[in-house]
Amino acid sequence: MTTDPSGPQVEDPRVAVRRGLADAEVPGWAGGVMAVLRWVTLLVEINVMVVLGTLAGGVLAGLGPALRAGSEAAAATTDGPTPWRTFWRTWRAELGRANLLFAPVWVVAALLWLDGVAVTLLSGPARSVLQVGLVVAMAWSAVALAYWPRVVGRYGDGAARTWRFLLLAPLLGPTTTLAVVVVLGATALAGAALPLVAVLAGVSFPLWATARLVDDRLDRIDARPA
Repeated sequence: MTTDPSGPQVEDPRVAVRRGLADAEVPGWAGGVMAVLRWVTLLVEINVMVVLGTLAGGVLAGLGPALRAGSEAAAATTDGPTPWRTFWRTWRAELGRANLLFAPVWVVAALLWLDGVAVTLLSGPARSVLQVGLVVAMAWSAVALAYWPRVVGRYGDGAARTWRFLLLAPLLGPTTTLAVVVVLGATALAGAALPLVAVLAGVSFPLWATARLVDDRLDRIDARPA
């Protein structure tokens, strides 16, 4: 909403247009096609925003806030005034906290990279064992990363408590963990087979899909008696 100093509040035209499109009901197959096109457009927009948000923070200080804001925009879909406004409002508001809570991700990524280098230097049974351990560690880390933006946005805990929960999250909800792994694996395969998919929605689709899976899991955890 924007404020008119000489009169009542005037709705932002961009908000009115997006809301009108979201609320419009077109019967038959045409309505389904329009809904799919709106969803695809949203994913492409979010993908672009995540890239811009990452670059705006110089990559190291931008990726965490960009993933957090992208997840928020993806979860809101058409409920927010515009995905761009939702994204940048979240990015600015949580820039410092998101970077603080995202710092361990860079440490884990560096360790996994070193493990990958070590695998190439080994041979025989030791290499096979390390490869299996590396795959498990990467899958576990990917699930924790999928939880990260939703947990950071929902709870106001510090780094220690947040990461204790994130590291245990794959065990707390094995069904959700399996679903997240399937989503991430399918996205990786689709991106490898169709590079254009990776360019247009390689980040936004897993953010959108895992946000729903993780939010459902967190809702059930929060509903448990204390």
